[in-house]
Amino acid sequence: MAGEAQISFAGFVHKDPELRFTPGGDAVASISVKVTPFKRGQDGSGKRGDPSWYRVSVWGKAGEAVAERVREGDRVNVTGTLEMRSYEKDGQKRVTPEVRAETVGMIPSMESKETTTTIQTEIREPW
Repeated sequence: MAGEAQISFAGFVHKDPELRFTPGGDAVASISVKVTPFKRGQDGSGKRGDPSWYRVSVWGKAGEAVAERVREGDRVNVTGTLEMRSYEKDGQKRVTPEVRAETVGMIPSMESKETTTTIQTEIREPW
């Protein structure tokens, strides 16, 4: 999709997904993902940077699948479009970035014998 800011990252889910439905009946799941960068120094030592938090929305059947399968503490890989969402709080208009997910992949822990699962959204053309 030309002209849109694409983003991809891996991180940990902060709390269980919140599933809701639009008045038209479309499902949308929301998750918050914490991403902490790791920076390696010239001497080979490493250090964790400051974390970033991303609010992620997953629409349609994929949103329902995320709400069913993803849990707090799970490690996920997210690919999607970065959008600016506006809302009002305490009488003031605010704007916050939100990722509209195209895919959400669950990354198993090193101790787990599970395989990676990817949940892909239905991409609908606007015309």
